[in-house]
Amino acid sequence: MKLSAMVFGPALLAVAVLPAPAQEKKDAALSSTYKVEFRIKDGSGAAGKNGRRYAMLIDTTGRGSFRVGDRVPVATGSNQSGGVLVNTQFTYVDTGVSIDTMLHEAQGKVAINSTIDLSTFVPHKADASGEALQPTISHIKIEVNATMLPGNPTLVASIDDPAMERKFDVEALVTKVE
Repeated sequence: MKLSAMVFGPALLAVAVLPAPAQEKKDAALSSTYKVEFRIKDGSGAAGKNGRRYAMLIDTTGRGSFRVGDRVPVATGSNQSGGVLVNTQFTYVDTGVSIDTMLHEAQGKVAINSTIDLSTFVPHKADASGEALQPTISHIKIEVNATMLPGNPTLVASIDDPAMERKFDVEALVTKVE
């Protein structure tokens, strides 16, 4: 009796943990995979003509995340000893492009929920004393909630940045992956 419990007990536990084949098929039927492309056009420079392109594959049960850029050190303090700089503290600031996206299918269309975060450093010229000033961080955050037809590029955001005198257009394209 003890031997059968020792032999069959772990086997029964393993069977309970494994998913049933019917369950796997059901979950796969509920999920579709899409290629999501964002084209961000900056109308103020050479990149404005074609824009920057960011693409990822996302299924309709998950979330896609994209990060590209730099970690830039910014001096936040310093210590001197006898008029000599001995220690400088830095904070690292993330710049570049961050995109978080979720998709949902509804009646032949795709609902896209995205957060697009664009940031860059704007360097300053030296002040009257010749000392370089700390740079400013240009930051744009866009929240997109739109429903679109798969295969049709759609302008989902257009921003005129008054601080930087730049214009950004964000186009999204979702294509079902067969």
